[in-house]
Amino acid sequence: MAESIKISKVQSLKVSNVMEVIVDDNFGAILPKFPDICTCDQCLADIKAVALNKLTPHYVASDKGSVYERANLTGMLYKIDVLRALTEAADIVYKNPHHSQG
Repeated sequence: MAESIKISKVQSLKVSNVMEVIVDDNFGAILPKFPDICTCDQCLADIKAVALNKLTPHYVASDKGSVYERANLTGMLYKIDVLRALTEAADIVYKNPHHSQG
């Protein structure tokens, strides 16, 4: 039975990384530390991607799970980890932007 599950069905399942929402919520806190950083879409996406790659993902499969997990991840230790990851990511992107310059 499990073998008959279609790939399209699996691809349509909704899961989300709660850590991504928390990164989004804290993104603005680090930008003032980098007044000369490029804020084009590519650089901002690079900062977000680098930060998320430094953090442990927390996937949930429901809105209820998202609310519960988000509440668990908003403690001070997680906020420090997220701000550290965002700051390190912004520094990396600031020093090595990948947008087209031109």
